[in-house]
Amino acid sequence: MQLAFVHIPQMFSSYAAVLEDRSHVGENLFHCAQCRQEFKIPVRASMCAPTFVFCPNCAKPFRFGCSNDDSVWVPHGHIAPRSMSLRLDAYKDLVKLTVRGRGFLPSDHNHETGKYWIEQRYREEIRFDIKTRRTTWLCTVGGRQEMRLELCDPIEIPTFAANSILRYLYSHFSIRRSRAEVSALLRTLRETVQKKLEKRVRHKVSSLFCSTGSAPGWLLLPIANIAYRIVFTDAPNLPHLWRSLNTMGAHAAETACRFPADIDLNVIRRAKSTVAGLIEVGNLPNTRSIRRTLGADPFALDRLIFLHRLFSRSDLAMQALPFFENSRGRGYGKHGMDVRLSRLKDMYDEVDILRMLRSTDPSTVNDTLGMLCGLGDESRAALYRDPPPIGDLHDILVLLHRREMCPDYTFDNDLAPIRRRLAMQFDRVQFFLPKHSKTLQKVGEKLHNCVSSYAQRVRDGETNIVLMSDDRGKLIACIEVANGRILQAKLDRNQPVAQNAEINNEIVTWAEQAGVRYDACPDVRPIQQADEVAEQATA
Repeated sequence: MQLAFVHIPQMFSSYAAVLEDRSHVGENLFHCAQCRQEFKIPVRASMCAPTFVFCPNCAKPFRFGCSNDDSVWVPHGHIAPRSMSLRLDAYKDLVKLTVRGRGFLPSDHNHETGKYWIEQRYREEIRFDIKTRRTTWLCTVGGRQEMRLELCDPIEIPTFAANSILRYLYSHFSIRRSRAEVSALLRTLRETVQKKLEKRVRHKVSSLFCSTGSAPGWLLLPIANIAYRIVFTDAPNLPHLWRSLNTMGAHAAETACRFPADIDLNVIRRAKSTVAGLIEVGNLPNTRSIRRTLGADPFALDRLIFLHRLFSRSDLAMQALPFFENSRGRGYGKHGMDVRLSRLKDMYDEVDILRMLRSTDPSTVNDTLGMLCGLGDESRAALYRDPPPIGDLHDILVLLHRREMCPDYTFDNDLAPIRRRLAMQFDRVQFFLPKHSKTLQKVGEKLHNCVSSYAQRVRDGETNIVLMSDDRGKLIACIEVANGRILQAKLDRNQPVAQNAEINNEIVTWAEQAGVRYDACPDVRPIQQADEVAEQATA
């Protein structure tokens, strides 16, 4: 039975693509939807510069680079819709959303026709199978099946969002008038699935409503949320982190909102409740604290599994949970799920390990684990035989590494453009890069840190160490930079530079001039925030 139908006969006025033909470098390719005329225009000096052009055949005006665009940019290998029809059908145990129409895709130059643009039919089908509690997305272009995905696990959301034709339903000037009709169809879809799901699981299901921003498309995240809730019936809806879908901020959601790679969703489907299924699939103790945690955040499952493997006592694992984030390996701001932590169990009691995780910042813990794994066999065996107090482990490892690191490496700072860019002189401070590994040893002794253990990584180009000194040559701070961002910035004894507003602000100024990001580093704060932190520290 048909529940809703929306037809958009004309999506956009024109279609634009970056011309990949080498004979036309410096030109962009356009396609007029009204008369099917193709034409080229020179590349704009700035992507943000408003541009007005006219079709050379029908003289229709087009705008792009402004708030009332009527053109759409199309990546090569992707199809953009010329028209779109959305049909919602309901059956006994199935709700189906069908999206179809014709669209344009840019391609290589066809020497026979002289055309760059290809017009083809597309069809997408999203099947919400209530009986099996599965949601399947099928994409077909030009009569060929392009992709097929099950949308039950949020890990598939970015792939679905990046490839579905529904991503073109957003607040574009040409189609925003259709928002009300599309929203009404979505509301019908959500309510229909909810009623059928309640009938299937025989209990009340909370609202499936999930808001979305303008960037991802009107339907993408709501559909993904419905697919997720069909399996996780009594879980909260997908968090707002996912509103950055199809943007540069999507990585945060992909990291924080993921289940273990080997999760068996059939266990969740068979269980009496989502929480009971998560406990079973994770082989976790069925305690009140775990049930409460999973009920509020099902994505805590991965952390819970990791911590219950790290700690033999569940109460210790639950005490450690707030200090961890959903990242494998090194964490930022909080501890990551680093398998190297298990090595500490060969030397220390689990209570001592928990105490260290509570009181030590993640970067120091990461350094400690790195140095522990990098020790020679002889030094490691001696350390295991007579372990120091866990609070002294970092400093002891620094000393052991200094003894083992006899070779003096020379860093090819002059050969690496990124390293040359990091060196800078200001009126009161200087930022410079060490030339030899022995310099790092001296820096580590003066600032009481383990920077000497970074020598080989610096030599191999995996990371960069930048030293900061005052106008008298006194060392002030030590900064690690990799992949265009600051990973850590420390004062003496591994204190974050944010504790000193003046030094913090100098580093922010340097980072901005050097083109280095600092927003993801917990050691560095924006200038105003750093002033507030310093005031609180002295209060």
